[in-house]
Amino acid sequence: MNILIKKLKQKCLNSNKEILLKNLAIQTFGNASQRINLDKFIIKPSGVNLKKIKSSDLVIVNILTGKKINSKLKPSSDTETHRILYKKFPKIKGIAHSHSTFLTSWAQAGKPIPNLGTTHSDYWKSEIPITNDLKKKEIYKNYELNTGKLIIDLLKKKKLSVETCPGVLSKHHGAFAWGASSDEAVKNLEAMEFIAKLAFYTIIIGNKNRISKTLINKHFFRKHGIKKYYGQ
Repeated sequence: MNILIKKLKQKCLNSNKEILLKNLAIQTFGNASQRINLDKFIIKPSGVNLKKIKSSDLVIVNILTGKKINSKLKPSSDTETHRILYKKFPKIKGIAHSHSTFLTSWAQAGKPIPNLGTTHSDYWKSEIPITNDLKKKEIYKNYELNTGKLIIDLLKKKKLSVETCPGVLSKHHGAFAWGASSDEAVKNLEAMEFIAKLAFYTIIIGNKNRISKTLINKHFFRKHGIKKYYGQ
């Protein structure tokens, strides 16, 4: 096996395990993938026990065709969602998905997560947006692919980039996050869950003072801008 692919498979396996270690998923609900190049990515097999599989068991998928490459195992059921995002956004190098408690609660409520403070602003300039409902025909045919297409449509409609919006809610479903690698995608997913939890409690306590755009921009760009300097 190519040394680079071997390393990326191990990275991807570690990222999938991190989803469980960070309590972002139960059983086999979550998944993470890692881009290899413009044409291929790695994803975990469908429904496997992460404690028992080896990195060599992970599946390589062709981004253009969706076909798996040299594997007897079936890739994750969410593979087509990952694939269409990789195809549309070359800057995405890793993707993570889960049905974590607070993110899924917001997704099931059909509500975006409002930006209520600086913790949120360290990762997202905007609210964490949510996709529209899938149409009946989109559910019956190519469900996972259409889930990804709704994410693409959402980013386009909101005029958001994958750099300023590292994750979204999939309505009634869960959350997808991305980044410069599979491990960064999982970190963004973890941050996203924490932000969802903070927003939930803030609204319960009673939020009367909205954060200013000036403070949002300050916190986002000190961490992600050209002159970034943030670190704790």
